[in-house]
Amino acid sequence: MPSLQKYQVNVARHVKSMDKNITANLIRHESIVTTRAKAKRAQSKVERFLSRTLNENQSMLEQPLQYKLKNNKNLRYLQPPDMTDVGPKVLNELAQRYPNRSHGFTRIIKLEPRLGEDKAPMSVLELVDSNLEVKFWYYAKIAARLQLQGLELDSLTANEIRKLTTFRNDGEVVFAKAVETAKVEFFKYNPETEQVEDAEIQENLKNVPRPFSRDRTVSKKFQTKPRPAASASVELPKSPFATA
Repeated sequence: MPSLQKYQVNVARHVKSMDKNITANLIRHESIVTTRAKAKRAQSKVERFLSRTLNENQSMLEQPLQYKLKNNKNLRYLQPPDMTDVGPKVLNELAQRYPNRSHGFTRIIKLEPRLGEDKAPMSVLELVDSNLEVKFWYYAKIAARLQLQGLELDSLTANEIRKLTTFRNDGEVVFAKAVETAKVEFFKYNPETEQVEDAEIQENLKNVPRPFSRDRTVSKKFQTKPRPAASASVELPKSPFATA
């Protein structure tokens, strides 16, 4: 008679321990590179941990740090050494960074497969709205290149930049500074002369992208309508069950 597959307790404990270590290291370093399977599995654990911890922290804002570390029960998800190490960062820095967020604290960016025999797909798991955010600097470089070419942002790039700066503290100001930094670091731009000093980069900037023939934020297959503005008033239909 075939036997049923037994529950591998040791494997489950190891996976749980890995998720805890990834959560602590992500908070400590703001971004980590790992396999895509581990990143997807750990992302839900990180989201739940940050959501519950920051939500409970709202009722302890007037309390000292040691009281928060002792009485915030959600911090017990971490290992005891990690709880004392990254716990203050969660309650102080991340609580100030995400005052209006209840979810969406992390992002996964796909990378090329790992070199070696397994060729495992790799990914970057990062915290959003951080100074080390990969996607933030990627679009800062794109905006810097378009400015040096004298071009305006296309609708798709402008929409991504808007999403990156909406919930960030002084998002537009920080992004503008990042664009100026990207000009200097990536394109050898001299702010005093307002010129690109590298001849090879000057030749490369002559490759101007073709303009889009349509709005890339609107689906070509499905006839979608743009959402109304948040401040726009919407008239609700009268209920047929209303007596007056």
